[in-house]
Amino acid sequence: MAFTQTVADRRTAVISRPRALGKRLALVGSEMSVVHRALGRWRPRSRRRIGLALAGGGVIGGMYEVGALAALEERLNGAGRGFDVYVGCSAGSVVACLLANGVRAGEIYQILDRDLPDPLNFRRNAVFASDAFRRAAARFGKLVWAFGKNAMSALRMSIPDMLAKAERDLPAGFFNLAALERFVREAVHAKGLTNEFAALPRKLLIPAIDLDRAERVVFGRNGLVDVPISHAVAASSAIPGFFEPYAIGGRDYVDGGVGFTGHADLAADEGVDVVLVLNPLVPSLFTSTIPMRMRGVYSIMEQASRIYSQNLLSLGLDVLAVRYPRTEFFLLEPPRDCELLFGPSMGFEASRKALRFGYDSAHAWLNGAGAGLLARLAPNVTSAAA
Repeated sequence: MAFTQTVADRRTAVISRPRALGKRLALVGSEMSVVHRALGRWRPRSRRRIGLALAGGGVIGGMYEVGALAALEERLNGAGRGFDVYVGCSAGSVVACLLANGVRAGEIYQILDRDLPDPLNFRRNAVFASDAFRRAAARFGKLVWAFGKNAMSALRMSIPDMLAKAERDLPAGFFNLAALERFVREAVHAKGLTNEFAALPRKLLIPAIDLDRAERVVFGRNGLVDVPISHAVAASSAIPGFFEPYAIGGRDYVDGGVGFTGHADLAADEGVDVVLVLNPLVPSLFTSTIPMRMRGVYSIMEQASRIYSQNLLSLGLDVLAVRYPRTEFFLLEPPRDCELLFGPSMGFEASRKALRFGYDSAHAWLNGAGAGLLARLAPNVTSAAA
């Protein structure tokens, strides 16, 4: 019996020792967990990656974007590190290619605002060559000739049928983009910048539309990384009808804004945490004594185009919020009651005003809806900072 009790006691002791050891290990593990959590607070977190998507908007839109980004830089007061990915469409591609090259938006703003004699000063000859009017007049003459040639057909068929019959006699556009390509190429060379995607310090993507294949292409990635930036900018800026399609490697390209607005998905695809989308052209709701109908066919077409692109952007951002749940999207665009940005998007008359308006309105946005963006770009900078 004594032997039995002794064996039982030993068995109990043997069993109890692992249990006690397990309790001690659990306690040590709990203490280590607390230590790890404490150390985690001190361990530097991986920095957020930020993307910028600049929509098109002609000369006026590009000026607005420069002004808005100059205001953002000013509010960051040097605390920002710029963006990791730049996406630029149409006029936005001109701005994006300079920013991706390391040029500060504030520097571009000063050059444009003061009309300084600098290679980056975007004047009329940056888009329209000296013989642009003569060439446009010749193309208009070709258009009139095509109509006249088929005028008799209009008597026995509808006007659309007549236009279809005359399609091969119609011009592909009234202007070309040789001047814009030359401006970008010469400007980056004069400033010691690069015209090669692969040589940029930051990622740059420029979308355009392959006209015959009816699909979006993206210069700066895959098989299109070797295309010079200046040619990609021209391809993305070819507004249908206004400019001829821009040819690269035997393919014809038109404005990247055809069927798309902003292309924020390209930045999100690069794995960024935050995307700022700038959209300069919004439908106009300004109070006016002149109804839109009475402003003529150009204003009606401009308004219709803006309604279309605005709806595309709104729907696109809704889709992106689902596709990229871990990515934040911030949208900056001008208020709809501003008449200043409503007019010929390729005009230069109001461009300086658009530049300053972008600067002032962006400051107001950063005080409100854009305060969260400042916190993402530079956590130590508050929205009240000037």
